[in-house]
Amino acid sequence: MDTTERNIEFRVALLKDFDECWQLINKARQQMIKSGLHQWTEGYPSEEDILNDINNGVAHVITFGGKIAVYGAVILNGEPKYDYIMGKWQTESNYYAVHRLATHPNFLREGLARTYIKQVEGLCEVERIPSIKVDTHLKNIKMIRLLSSMGFCYCGTIDYGPRGKRVAFEYVTMNTTEL
Repeated sequence: MDTTERNIEFRVALLKDFDECWQLINKARQQMIKSGLHQWTEGYPSEEDILNDINNGVAHVITFGGKIAVYGAVILNGEPKYDYIMGKWQTESNYYAVHRLATHPNFLREGLARTYIKQVEGLCEVERIPSIKVDTHLKNIKMIRLLSSMGFCYCGTIDYGPRGKRVAFEYVTMNTTEL
């Protein structure tokens, strides 16, 4: 697919998008489970998680040719577990956490996850948020490679209890002395 031929839009997901968002997440979740990667489970993320993201205004999507191609939750200071990192964040101020980032299987290898993160970086610049923080499963090599290639720095691990430990990354979008 040639991305130059299709209209790509980054926007907040609306309630009318729920079914399409849930189908995307569910397909990605099932694919992750099938591959043996235990970052997502039969119970997480759930329909309720996605509905809450949408209702709270934190669900963001990339549409590609009118179809939802990428889903993620972009949450301001939105991960309490990040306060207990085993390691050290680069910044101690406001951040956007990106959770539940998934690309629809039909749109893999189009660079849309990279585009999504770049759009979150743009939100940071407009809203003067100094960083983006993301955690992922140690075996989620695709996500780790993506984050590393985009300048995210490894900062430590986050313990989600029964859901396991995750590796944590941060990308500093601006110097906190500029705020």
